[in-house]
Amino acid sequence: MHSGWGIRFMDYDNDGWKDLLIAQGHDLDNDGRLDAVVTTNDGPVHVLHNETETANHWLILKLVGHRSNRDGIGADVRVVTAQAAQLATVSTASSYLSSSDKRVHFGLGTETAARSVEIRWPSGAVQRLAQVRGDQVLQVDEPVAGPPARGSAR
Repeated sequence: MHSGWGIRFMDYDNDGWKDLLIAQGHDLDNDGRLDAVVTTNDGPVHVLHNETETANHWLILKLVGHRSNRDGIGADVRVVTAQAAQLATVSTASSYLSSSDKRVHFGLGTETAARSVEIRWPSGAVQRLAQVRGDQVLQVDEPVAGPPARGSAR
């Protein structure tokens, strides 16, 4: 499930700056432009389908853990473009009685690629990717080899 209810910071126009949405957020069609669903108790449902015309680009990362948990929950992801660095933690928590997309979304602004992506997995493994093309949903699998997980015995 990819829905959420409450307050959420998200890059609605993919310019690299977080926007504040107070509603129910959801990426409905996976086109990189975040959509929203707004509901009220016993009221109508409003779908805000994002059709913003923009030259901005985006990157969505779907993490798959192998030594860490399967969804990569708790992984810290740092994306660097020529303009700025952004940080996100993989989580499904977003607000009161809600869950959100476990994938992490980054607006790249006018950049067509991220210079680097660094993932710090819950297992302690650090994974680095260079020149990651934007405008895609990219699955990143945690490396199986690497340092032992924190607190584990050899």
